[in-house]
Amino acid sequence: MEDKKIRLLRDESVSKAILKLSIPMVMGMMIQVLYNLVDTYFIGMLNDPNQLAAANISLPVFMMLMAIAGIVGLGSSSYISRCLGNKNYEEANKTISIATGILVILSIIVMVGGVLLSPSLAKGLGANNATFDYTYRYIVIMFIGAIPVMCSYALGQLLRSEGNIMQSVIGLTLGTVINIVLDPILIFGFNLEITGAAIATVIGQAATLLYFTYAYLSGKTTLKINLNKFKYDKKIFKEIFTIGVPGSLNQMLMGFATVIANTIAVNYGILTVAGMGIAMKIMTIGTFVFMGFSAGCQPLVGYNYGCGNIARVKEIIKKGIVITSIIGISLALVFGVFANYLIAVFASDAEVIDKGATILRALIISLPFVGGQMISTTSAQSMGKVVVAFILSISRQGILYMPLLVILNNMFGFSGFIYAQPITDVVMLVFSSILLFRVLPKSEKEGYTLKEEF
Repeated sequence: MEDKKIRLLRDESVSKAILKLSIPMVMGMMIQVLYNLVDTYFIGMLNDPNQLAAANISLPVFMMLMAIAGIVGLGSSSYISRCLGNKNYEEANKTISIATGILVILSIIVMVGGVLLSPSLAKGLGANNATFDYTYRYIVIMFIGAIPVMCSYALGQLLRSEGNIMQSVIGLTLGTVINIVLDPILIFGFNLEITGAAIATVIGQAATLLYFTYAYLSGKTTLKINLNKFKYDKKIFKEIFTIGVPGSLNQMLMGFATVIANTIAVNYGILTVAGMGIAMKIMTIGTFVFMGFSAGCQPLVGYNYGCGNIARVKEIIKKGIVITSIIGISLALVFGVFANYLIAVFASDAEVIDKGATILRALIISLPFVGGQMISTTSAQSMGKVVVAFILSISRQGILYMPLLVILNNMFGFSGFIYAQPITDVVMLVFSSILLFRVLPKSEKEGYTLKEEF
């Protein structure tokens, strides 16, 4: 059963292992960023700030789909990596089969419930008379496509849990290329406007899912999905949900935080909402780079923790934080210098560009600090540290950002509104690093075994 992917997790030097696993994943994540940026670019070409604003208002729905899928993807990936580290391949194969069954059931429930609730959700997300129709049309398509959107996201995580980064990247690339091709055809050729962007996204995700399915069925993976093994297993269900739920809370809270931010931004005008939406999409470049590195570190941490190699786990975490911090500083400098030009790529209105650039220059302060947070949170999830994962998941957006957003906006107005996130991220990097290293075992003898209880 042992292959070169397992040897990479166990034997390769830490720096090389992080880069070998993370760089392909970062490339895949950059391709994923294109989903957001390409949609924004073509919607911006409609020269309608209301549709740009609607795309931003709809973002929490996409984030919610990812978060629900991430419950299964994160939880099962963490356990699978530790099973592989303990050479328990039978348990790993059983876990991936059960996770796939849960994922399909969850996505069907979300699809049906989401379509029925879409009108109410559009209003709840902050859409007004000018943006409601566009927002509703976008989110209802997202819910109709919940199965490919959610399943492709989670299966990508499962591929990465066994160190199979390349198949994940190929699937993401295929879906993005299809999305890029379909966007102008559907938005302009068929005159579907923002609805066309949503349809193109769903079709791209469906293509990704089809490729991932092919990868598992054709023997290109270490683990095999066998739905005949889909049955209730108390231990596996516990592993999936006790890690997956806290791990996905952060993304769910990000969705709620975006709703609050949009609601506050509306008070500064719909052009501010449009500009903020573009700035946030550009910031996803940095966010997804960090997600790529944290995803690359995830199987490394999980496998070596399962092996009891605590010294290697600590080195992975430390080097991951250093690498992402350096990248964050570099991106912040580039975004700061070229902020106006970057916003202008997606909008022609002078006020949208001005507001977007101002917001972007505030948000980039977060970039040197976000990567380290993600490494810390992912590492806690990978090691099965349920309490730590839960605390880190709710702290950034829930305990800190949302209250700060409201308080600072009330105290300092627009400046308080846009600097709430950077202040949150500076605090969170220090807090997450200290908390994680306090709970790491002090020696190999204290390492993880599959019999360990939470």
